[in-house]
Amino acid sequence: MLAAALCAPLFLVGLGSTGLSDPDEGRNAEVAREMLASGDWITPRINDAVYLDKPPVFFWAVAASLGVFGVGEWGARLPSALAAIAGIALAAAFARRHLGPTAGWASAAILGLSPLYVVFGRLVIFDMCLLVCTTAAVMAAYESLESERPGRLPPAVFFAAAGVGTIIKGPVALLVPLLVAVAWALVRGAPRRLGRLRWGQGILVYLAIVTPWAVAVEGLHPGFLNYALLGENLARMTANPYDTARPFHFYARVLLPGLFPWVVLVAVHAVAALVRRLRGRVVAANAGAADAHAAAGGTGERGGADERGGAPSEAPAVRFLWVWLAVLVLFFSVITSKRPSYILPCAVPVAILAAHVIVRAARREGAAAADRSAGAMILAAMCALVAGGLLLAPSVLRSTALAAGLEERIAAHAALFPLTAGGLLVAAAAMLVTRRGARPGLFVAAAALPFVVFLPLARAGARHIEQLRSSRAVSRFLAERLHPGDRVVLFEEYRPGMNFYLRLPLYQVTRAGRVFTSNYIEAHLDRFRADPSFRLLAPEAFRDVLRDAGAATWVLAPRKEYGPLQEMAGVPLARVREEGGFGLFLPER
Repeated sequence: MLAAALCAPLFLVGLGSTGLSDPDEGRNAEVAREMLASGDWITPRINDAVYLDKPPVFFWAVAASLGVFGVGEWGARLPSALAAIAGIALAAAFARRHLGPTAGWASAAILGLSPLYVVFGRLVIFDMCLLVCTTAAVMAAYESLESERPGRLPPAVFFAAAGVGTIIKGPVALLVPLLVAVAWALVRGAPRRLGRLRWGQGILVYLAIVTPWAVAVEGLHPGFLNYALLGENLARMTANPYDTARPFHFYARVLLPGLFPWVVLVAVHAVAALVRRLRGRVVAANAGAADAHAAAGGTGERGGADERGGAPSEAPAVRFLWVWLAVLVLFFSVITSKRPSYILPCAVPVAILAAHVIVRAARREGAAAADRSAGAMILAAMCALVAGGLLLAPSVLRSTALAAGLEERIAAHAALFPLTAGGLLVAAAAMLVTRRGARPGLFVAAAALPFVVFLPLARAGARHIEQLRSSRAVSRFLAERLHPGDRVVLFEEYRPGMNFYLRLPLYQVTRAGRVFTSNYIEAHLDRFRADPSFRLLAPEAFRDVLRDAGAATWVLAPRKEYGPLQEMAGVPLARVREEGGFGLFLPER
């Protein structure tokens, strides 16, 4: 808990400093705000329309936070931040229990200093809360399968965590931990151990958590379960209904920068262990199995004393971490739909494995010292390579900045590029100096330097993304000018963050775009159109609204849609503001 508390500032400080990013953050925060405002905790809504794309628990958490801390960015992001801190506590507890106290605090530090983990711990996104549930379920599965007397608590935790995760984001919260448990039982050659999960008790626990809301919402909105199970979950795994298909190797491009440098260290250790094992088999063929074991020893995955001096329990825990990581990577790589947030759960086993390598290397146990040294040299080379790219970046970006309209922003932050490059070179030197040291904390600090030195440049990038994707600035502009009865129309691209900031329902006009960024609404669009209060305007209704002299109609449109907007409007429109690739228009009177 102390390690998690020390990491808390990474997630809590400045949590509300940037505007909500559309569409994801704005949509999730707005659904929670409307839930709080309406008092309807069963049916999520967006723009006053039923929104059943996701279950309600995350919205409940955000709505409760908004109710306590006020409607704003900080309150909206707090549940994700608290979930991130809880995930660190889980990782530290598991590592401490099975690998020792040093590995415990090292796992916490490494997880808290993983870029992907920090980013999603500061966003209004489901995935960090889902990570806590799947992580708790996987760890409970290990305790159930490996403890001599697991009792009733670990199996109950497995199914309870999976149940809560299911009503956060869907059945994947049960499927993934179950796959890890099955894979581990098979690797251990003991599939009968799966019976230790106490399936009868567990299914009752799972259903007790999942069923009440599912039954209630199915009663209110018949057909929801069919949509949720087949349309929203199975379709994402097997088809590409939402244009999120990516190649099999997609997550390699996410994990390398997202979990840098720890994932590199883990990968180097894995490759080195595999090479040693293959060499051992060659030796075994010539000198016998006993000599092979001595030659292939040192990977730390086949037993031997742990950092506490003699307990053999480390071997299964480390092998379990590898199985856990492999199942996550393979499962999310095989399914069709891929997004960077899906692979976030990999951060936990990677952090614990990296801590394991670093701690064993510091104690000169097995071949871990050589693996850490080799990993440090590769990391130093990568840092030096990136530093060289950063030194060239300003001139390269300026050559293309005119087309992107970024010349002023590049010039304003030009000094950050050489400063970051210099910091990376210092980090490379620090890793080389500490790669053979006996103090794991020094190496963790050195390996974390790339994360630290990138923060100013990352913050500048976040400000640019905010300008492009947040509705905060334009909403503030509108809030000072809107009068009772005025309307706001979003042409083609719906920005739910405007609902959140203005605390008003908005209208949308679209020819072929997603309505209110909701797959559920798209799937039931004919039914929604029959509702007179549904705020999707047909072209004729849009023109009538623009001609209404009794109230002002503000229209927000992306720059690429200016021409189609003027053509559809039927009346002259004056652009009164432009920012972040969007223009704000009023009918000329």
